[in-house]
Amino acid sequence: MHKKMKATLLALVLTFGLISTFAQQPCDKCKIEKVSDANAHLDSLTFQIVFDFLCTLDSTCKINVEFTEWSNEILFKILYKNPDLFFKAILTGQLNNKAILKVIRSPLLDYNIQVIYDKVKSLKIQQEIKIEFLNALRVADRTINKN
Repeated sequence: MHKKMKATLLALVLTFGLISTFAQQPCDKCKIEKVSDANAHLDSLTFQIVFDFLCTLDSTCKINVEFTEWSNEILFKILYKNPDLFFKAILTGQLNNKAILKVIRSPLLDYNIQVIYDKVKSLKIQQEIKIEFLNALRVADRTINKN
């Protein structure tokens, strides 16, 4: 019985080690393929698609104009269509929130920011994160009422 417990414990340690190693894999930054994948699945988004897309966002991407413009558009579409998945990805703590917030503050196209703001405001998520993103949306659209 003692050997069986050791084997089980070893298996658990190895499993959790592999999971944490996988979870901490670095993101491929500025990958247009991830933007394309998110765009293709806007009506059938999954956590993994949203996470992989958001994971590619980084300040270094600004030199890639095509990536910057398209990722900006897709980020706002994801926020509009599925803010729940967006924030599930954000709340993993594994994304570059500074880069994501910068994109939100600087929309390249006209979006209905008020609708997105209202959706985010109604979410039941960590207050500090919610306020940070609501403030970024206010910057994006200065006409939003601060209530």
